[in-house]
Amino acid sequence: DYQTDFVAENGLLPVPGAPALWQNIQNLIDSGDYDRVVYTFDTHTPDEYNGSAEQQIFPGIHCEFGTAGWYFYKITPQNGDAFEAFVRNAAQPFEKMTIGKESFFTKNVFDIWQGNKAYPDWFTNEFPADEVDVDVVGVATEFCVKMNVDGLVKRGYKVNVFTDCIASITPEGEQEAMEGFVNSGVTFK
Repeated sequence: DYQTDFVAENGLLPVPGAPALWQNIQNLIDSGDYDRVVYTFDTHTPDEYNGSAEQQIFPGIHCEFGTAGWYFYKITPQNGDAFEAFVRNAAQPFEKMTIGKESFFTKNVFDIWQGNKAYPDWFTNEFPADEVDVDVVGVATEFCVKMNVDGLVKRGYKVNVFTDCIASITPEGEQEAMEGFVNSGVTFK
């Protein structure tokens, strides 16, 4: 969820230190080391957000579908036109699309495993747990990153977290998430 509302200083929910991560994340995307890259997007509409569990934690709507805050912060997919094709073709804000080696998923809750109904089956079918390692980057460590990692570990994946490609809202949240990662066997890179 490396989106403008979470990363830019003028974003609606900026994560401290997140702007400094973009080049590290982009370097991983551009490295050629990955057979596939999966992007997730926190995605809200006013109707869906009002009364949601996320609204209880963050009262103001953020990452509203189609707004500047919903878009990537400086990240360019390997196929530069892939994300724009995703945006153009999304019939509704809770969609998925695969273009070449890149897949895009929207979600309406912190946890991608709960926030997009297609994601769990798609992911486990595309990436058998006994055949792949999964590298995770993004923000915020104590919310979206943690829930993604927890879902991967629960499904038997070997997970690597790039510590120079994650940022947390609070030091306490970071510490708790990192301790959970250690306890679940996550590798740090």
